[in-house]
Amino acid sequence: MKKLRVVQWTTGKTGTAAVRGMVGHPALEVVGCYAYSPDKVGRDVGTLAGIEPIGVAATDDVGALLALEPDCVAYMAYRPDFDHLERILESGVNIVTTMYMLAGPGYGEDVRDRLAAACERGGSSLYASGVYPGHAAMTVLAASAMCSRIDRVSLLESLDMSGYENEKMFRAMSIGLDPDDPAAPGMIEANCGSFKEQIRVLARALAVDLDEIRFTAEFGAANADTDFGFMKLEKGQIAGFKGVIAGIHAGRSVIECRFVWKLGHDMTPNWPVEEGYLLEIEGVPGVRVRLQPLGTARFDGAVTTAMPAINAIPQVVAAPPGIVNHADLPFVKGTHLLTRVDER
Repeated sequence: MKKLRVVQWTTGKTGTAAVRGMVGHPALEVVGCYAYSPDKVGRDVGTLAGIEPIGVAATDDVGALLALEPDCVAYMAYRPDFDHLERILESGVNIVTTMYMLAGPGYGEDVRDRLAAACERGGSSLYASGVYPGHAAMTVLAASAMCSRIDRVSLLESLDMSGYENEKMFRAMSIGLDPDDPAAPGMIEANCGSFKEQIRVLARALAVDLDEIRFTAEFGAANADTDFGFMKLEKGQIAGFKGVIAGIHAGRSVIECRFVWKLGHDMTPNWPVEEGYLLEIEGVPGVRVRLQPLGTARFDGAVTTAMPAINAIPQVVAAPPGIVNHADLPFVKGTHLLTRVDER
């Protein structure tokens, strides 16, 4: 089979997982890589991803990457560069991304319209996914086909995050602040913007008109000074959250994205964690789906975030131009992976 040519856009935690997922993939080939950090320019992409060299050097030259005529860019930057996104799309190159706020107007109506117009000019598609938001919602939509009536849909991500070494992200979420800090609620809500897009995508898929989307959260405080190796917390500082993003229809919560995120387990309140995802449909019949790792290992968050986007690349390349969501595509699955020859 002719492999689809893919450019990986940055090699942070999620980006390196994407590279490892594509190397040896029967349908995909990494042909280029955008480096955000100057110290990564010129280095082999395999080396950056912690595997053997693959003969592809990272660059910060956007023009050179587009000249490779890739079929798709796997865009996994820490923050979006809308000029880059527009340039890629209007050049005719499709994008899959784990930045779920790009699924709708999360960055503003003007940004969505700008990117949609770039898709039309280039005949390209933009698709946002991940595990949650993203793949968990695809799973609950599949389960909804069993029902004759649906009263409420809820998705819960419940995890101890201490195995995910990302101090920059945690500090931006307000971890380490005093629970009474007035900035804390706004910081965690800002980091849940992608879930608001997930609510809108689910509402569209289930043909529900929403009146509003509400956000509530509470904070857990560390019971003792703790050194996690990659960051430290002091007693009394924010160490976790429990919250709900709710889509409201006729005064009632009908679609909910829930989260329990904890950095360790020594905090008050000390909410239990599922170490995975709990998807529930209240209705006839009621349905519960649990996504958890096999055995005692935890999910690798970088892998489970990257691969729903990577595995969607063939469908996205074949999709009509525009911003497409998982309800717009043929069902994304691990096609080819049972016969994959691992070259890592």
